Amino acid sequence: MDDAVPGIAEGLNAGMWSVGLALSGNEFGAQWQEYQRMDDAEVARRRTRATEKLYAAGAHYVIDTLAELPGVVAAINRRLAAGERP
Repeated sequence: MDDAVPGIAEGLNAGMWSVGLALSGNEFGAQWQEYQRMDDAEVARRRTRATEKLYAAGAHYVIDTLAELPGVVAAINRRLAAGERP
């Protein structure tokens, strides 16, 4: 898991499932204090931009925050059990 394009590339190069972090990551481009002052439209614009960049870099999944990671790990485990590999 990483919050920037180079980290996604590193995960892919290592043969790992790569998970991008959009809302609370570098690609979102704001500190917590800035985020708290943003209106919904700006948050949505930045989230969309970050998500697109991370998927374009090859991320298998993109989540907003770490709180969503357990669900992604469960999905990856199901895929592994079915014989899928990254």
